[in-house]
Amino acid sequence: MADYQRARSPQQKAERMSAIMDATETLFAQLPYHEINMGLIAKELGWSRSNLYKYAATQEEIFLALHSRANRALVDDLMASLAGKKLTNAEFAHEWACAVARHPEFLRYQSILIPIIETNTSLDRLVEFKKNFALMNESIRTLLRKHLSCSANEASDLSLCLIYQAAALFNHFNCAEQVAEAMRLAGLPPIEGNFEDAYTSFVEMCLDRLSQ
Repeated sequence: MADYQRARSPQQKAERMSAIMDATETLFAQLPYHEINMGLIAKELGWSRSNLYKYAATQEEIFLALHSRANRALVDDLMASLAGKKLTNAEFAHEWACAVARHPEFLRYQSILIPIIETNTSLDRLVEFKKNFALMNESIRTLLRKHLSCSANEASDLSLCLIYQAAALFNHFNCAEQVAEAMRLAGLPPIEGNFEDAYTSFVEMCLDRLSQ
């Protein structure tokens, strides 16, 4: 931690928020969302709760920031992996799925974004997040348009479809131990396969459909 008492400059405030996000990310790697709270985050930081509230009003605000940070890293990876390359749909789908698989943090944030985080966030903060999300993902929509020669609306719908399905499949292949045990006791077959292969097939199917 920096040795100042209270962040006053924009740089210091950004450093504090980054520390808050890192601490929360550490907790989320160990605990489910519903077991995390502002008191626990403050304890992880070694701060008082009142000090934490100077930089983040709610837990959901922190998770929105974490989602944005993880989304930025994912977008950069997708662009580095796919931009400017002439690929078949199968090749594109494979590169896309491999890139997404390298960002499990994003997929975990995405899986709770709509049902939990967004529903417990103020309207003003949510509007700001949605605007930034749209701007951040513009390059991905352009990437899909160039690959498929499709319309802007088709590219936008496809990008959202791919994001939502990625989070769902990630949860499917990385279910909690209790879920796996419940499936076993219910006499259901164990989950087979892996995220990358299943997601590659889904992405390729979507690309092929829009290529017709």
